[in-house]
Amino acid sequence: MGLVRLTKFEVAEKQLAKAIELFCTQEPLPAITLAGAAEEILGKLVKDGGGVNALEEEVKDRCDLYQTVFGHSGDPKVFADLTNNPRNELKHCMSGNPLELNLEEEAVNLIQRAIDNFQRLRPGPNAMFQRFEDEAAAWYRRFS
Repeated sequence: MGLVRLTKFEVAEKQLAKAIELFCTQEPLPAITLAGAAEEILGKLVKDGGGVNALEEEVKDRCDLYQTVFGHSGDPKVFADLTNNPRNELKHCMSGNPLELNLEEEAVNLIQRAIDNFQRLRPGPNAMFQRFEDEAAAWYRRFS
């Protein structure tokens, strides 16, 4: 393959498509890494466009819940770090400790956040996303 020219959106779209494919073929570990990369790029593009990305929304919801339960505000950075910890541990040598996590659950969460960001940039139906939703729903049914 020769020289290619890709926008950041196109890079993230390809990463997300492959992450979904890997999740659907029961390969959650590489799906997490690709979905995490796509989610980060798409989230930045949403933010650069003046919107609120999926991570920011999730962190705000957690901070609001913390406020309701404990009567004082939680630190958004702490919630963001906790939310991204599995992705970061898999991408980088953060703590160096062995990991114990549910790979499928982490893949579902990251892919869903990437899809949320994608749809904030390009709303509308998407067959690839429907396939993921069907697979994720089947996964949830097995564990509920």
